[in-house]
Amino acid sequence: MKYKNLLITLLITAFTSLTVKAQNEAEAPEDNQNVAKTKILNTRFSNLPEEQRRKYLTTRADAHRFFSNKRTFETLMAVFEMRTIFEGDPVAYNLLGGIYVEFRDFAKAREVFSKALDMAGEDPKILFNLAELEFCDNQWISSINHFESLLKKIASQSDSEFARLVEFKIMLCKLALSKTDNKNVTDDQKKEYLAQAKQLAHKYTYLLDSPYYYYANSALAFYDGDKSTASKWIITARKVYSSNLSSVTSWDDAMVEFGCIEAHYGKHYTESADNLVTP
Repeated sequence: MKYKNLLITLLITAFTSLTVKAQNEAEAPEDNQNVAKTKILNTRFSNLPEEQRRKYLTTRADAHRFFSNKRTFETLMAVFEMRTIFEGDPVAYNLLGGIYVEFRDFAKAREVFSKALDMAGEDPKILFNLAELEFCDNQWISSINHFESLLKKIASQSDSEFARLVEFKIMLCKLALSKTDNKNVTDDQKKEYLAQAKQLAHKYTYLLDSPYYYYANSALAFYDGDKSTASKWIITARKVYSSNLSSVTSWDDAMVEFGCIEAHYGKHYTESADNLVTP
């Protein structure tokens, strides 16, 4: 599934990156525990024989490559080998969690991502994975809570593309809740969710160098049942970013998972194939 393309771009990619992150945050008292975990992880890894360290990093690179190329079972075997060589790397658990999402085993994915979070501390990438998992599982309220909590933790990065994507996910969740069959959500609450979703949709204009504007408008058009306009917004986004289509991959993935773009695993909160958009 395309969710894994997003996940793979958010994985911790090297022990050195973890060290840099720890050093940058070392002055924050609340991050002391995370820093300590990072140092312990790096020390344990550096104590491995050089041959094992090289083999591990090679295997991990293979696992990433397999995962991004949708070679799920080869990824699974690589992760198994990683854990045989060195146990305790949150990257291995992030990959494993992605595999469970691929298999739509959300309960197991939650367990594995939580394990990765325990190993790495409150890393925004892992927190995103947990929020995304709720999104994939149609747990809209829980997903909103996770994403909003993440936004607070990355407040210093509020103008980043990562933060924009989080806001877009929140918008989609609120659109879904405005049409939910959940009897615990009142009609007044549905109207409020819709109003909040529209407010988020219009938060940025095309002047922002981000696909947000185009995909937010596409989602609104889809919500209104205008599949043609929804499709045109996505096509426009791909034209604008034609020189770097990878920059819209995560946004496409969000729309696929939400059901706005047709895919064999795509779904929507109404579970109706007639609602799917094919740009």
